[in-house]
Amino acid sequence: MTTNWTVQARYVDPELAAMQVLSPRITLNDLAAARELEQLLATQATRSADDVDIQELSGVRRDGTTLRMRLYRPARWHRSTLPVLLFVHGGSFVTGGLHSEDNRCIHYAREAQVAVIAVDYRLAPEHPFPAAIEDCQDTLDWVVAHAATLGCDPSRIALGGLSAGGCLAAATALWTAEHRSISPALLMLLFPVLDARVATVSVNEFTDTPVLISDTVHRLWRLYLGEPGQRVEPVSPLASPAAATDLGGLPPTLMITAQFDPLRDEGLAFGARLAEAGVPVDLHHFGRGFHSFDSFDATRLGLECLDIQVRALQRALAP
Repeated sequence: MTTNWTVQARYVDPELAAMQVLSPRITLNDLAAARELEQLLATQATRSADDVDIQELSGVRRDGTTLRMRLYRPARWHRSTLPVLLFVHGGSFVTGGLHSEDNRCIHYAREAQVAVIAVDYRLAPEHPFPAAIEDCQDTLDWVVAHAATLGCDPSRIALGGLSAGGCLAAATALWTAEHRSISPALLMLLFPVLDARVATVSVNEFTDTPVLISDTVHRLWRLYLGEPGQRVEPVSPLASPAAATDLGGLPPTLMITAQFDPLRDEGLAFGARLAEAGVPVDLHHFGRGFHSFDSFDATRLGLECLDIQVRALQRALAP
């Protein structure tokens, strides 16, 4: 069964309903066009950051190539050692870059008083799994190794990600659970991609919702992992975190989901599994929101969602 958005839209927050009309939906029918549109929309939305210092960083991947990162610090960061958030942008594994979440990272740095590291991970299909997750792992290792130079406290680290970035953040947390040298204090999953089986009700029901539709979710997994019959089976939990059999080693988690999001059900299911595994979970489900609605931070509901994230960072990363 599919749900007609014109029927369901009456339940959406009215401010969000008005704002989403101004934001064209990015689909994956034409990858080059999707990348161009994402770049355009992100660039147009980027605001100035007079109260946040932004610095371009370069590390080295395990294969010796350059790994680009961006560091955001509150303007008075030099007065103290900062906790750090490694944040991974969304974009269906195939679009986006350091430009994608400038506003969000600036907001976290300013409001939560944390250092934020954004990673320019390699994109599929040119670089399919495991390239992106390896870039996130290498970034985390680099940040810990260079924490003193960056003015960061390596003992107070959070992982976060939006949409496909949420998948990569969750996979990075699974990796840290096996490699105990790094222990994140928080995992922040925002409308995350988590389950390559694409079998939930919401991922097949929402064919015309704002921002993200069912068809895009089906396509992103094919671009990231290959066609179902051509994938390595079973799919690794580092590719599809829902495939993990044991979630007990994951850090305390903030999970954000929205009613009119194809990814709704896999986020709710993962949150329930975390709770069952004994992981402290704060799950905030927004019954009048859609995928990544907090990007519309001029709306009251969008700002409320961002405030929840800021408070979670402050609590988890307090000295």
